[in-house]
Amino acid sequence: MKRQAFSGLSRLNSWQPLLLSALLATLAAPASAQLRAPGGSSRTQGIFLPQSGPSSTVAPSQPQLGVPQPAQKRSQLVDEVVAVVNNSVITRRELLDRADELENQMRAANRPIPERPDLLGEVLERLVMERVQTQAAQEAGIKVTDQEVDRAIESVAQQNKMSATELRSRVEASGMTWTKYRDELRKQVQVIRLREREVDSKVQVYDGEIDNFLAARSGQSAAVGPAEYNVQQILVRVPEDASDAQKAQLKAKAEGLLKQAQGGADFSELAKSNSEAPEAAQGGSLGFREIGRLPAVFANAVVDLQQGAIAPEVVESANGYHVIKLAAKRTAPATQSAATDHITQTQVRHILIRTGPNMPEAEARRQMATIRDRITHGGDFADAARRYSQDGSASQGGELGWVSPGELVPEFEQAMNRLRPGEISDPVVSQFGVHLIQVENRRETEVSAEKQRDFARQEVREQKLRAAYDDWVRQLRSAAYVEYRINRQR
Repeated sequence: MKRQAFSGLSRLNSWQPLLLSALLATLAAPASAQLRAPGGSSRTQGIFLPQSGPSSTVAPSQPQLGVPQPAQKRSQLVDEVVAVVNNSVITRRELLDRADELENQMRAANRPIPERPDLLGEVLERLVMERVQTQAAQEAGIKVTDQEVDRAIESVAQQNKMSATELRSRVEASGMTWTKYRDELRKQVQVIRLREREVDSKVQVYDGEIDNFLAARSGQSAAVGPAEYNVQQILVRVPEDASDAQKAQLKAKAEGLLKQAQGGADFSELAKSNSEAPEAAQGGSLGFREIGRLPAVFANAVVDLQQGAIAPEVVESANGYHVIKLAAKRTAPATQSAATDHITQTQVRHILIRTGPNMPEAEARRQMATIRDRITHGGDFADAARRYSQDGSASQGGELGWVSPGELVPEFEQAMNRLRPGEISDPVVSQFGVHLIQVENRRETEVSAEKQRDFARQEVREQKLRAAYDDWVRQLRSAAYVEYRINRQR
């Protein structure tokens, strides 16, 4: 759900886990939506989130865009094609620029930098995955309006703690034109729209799943989370139109690789050299996942394996033949979940000026800054809300009452969480307009059984969305024509 859409985002860039996770909540709900919180009184304020709507969980393989970093100048001699993806190409310049950007960001964060061949292989595969998804969105005829792009830009700027003007200056200083930046952002929003239609809208959570989730969590120690599996695979892909003879030949190849792995060959190196899966550059590793987030054929193959063991037989799927290894198994650290019995609630009020054709955002900001100045110099917040706010809470002096985590749109909630009781925010932009926020108080409160079920529903949905998203991306990748013009590890 939208509850954790921004929980890990403070300063975004083009290689962090998808800036568009910061856009999802902005773009997912229509500005005219009148939403209410679960289990609470009816609320007409548009900043409240639907608790059963699409999740904003974003998988790490999704396209990424943020504030571009200055790129090195490159000779035309290196601008050759390194991969063909359906009807488009990826150039060496794109690959090297993206790899340099990632290196710079990792160095700035004091994170270890992989060997250059491994880094290039990872970056190239990510570029392929981005291109495949963008093409699918365009072929689906998904349109993104200029207004949606404007809102996306505002979200990028806000998450990077800068104005839209400052963002534009940063973009142009990086060497990218503002028009190209907007075009790239439009493509990423198209992908979000496609994912909402093809994945999010089809995931449902049933009462029995919530019951099972609560029962499992109640039996765990407070410091213990669910079991997670790190699976490695080598994929020998089978074309859709393959003959029986071709299938037999490809299966024999997979069985040969299985024998090599069982004979002590380095599984990661075998995957890098032979696998046709998207994660080949990472030695075939899918990363740690709960069993429910693994493809069913993988889950069945590894559930009874010991750590480090290789599945005794080649596994067949719609994509081809898989050699599978359980690289590692661990117990995940516990996180705040449906088993949590206390949460922090915030008593908050706000003033809203809605933006639109007759009220540009810049003018709304200017007006809100004037209102804030009057309040901080002795004016009454509630009186200002009754006079100026265009939200349904205006007649109550802007009061929203006590709100729980995840009930408000992320831009609003993030700004609210940074305030101490009594403090007033600077103007805050959301898809509904420009807000002025004041936190009145905070309290710890016990979570009701109904609220625990709400949290459980959110977590179960997020798990199912991650698994569904992974499967969807794999299907897109499998259906795409991809031709590598260079060795992915060079």
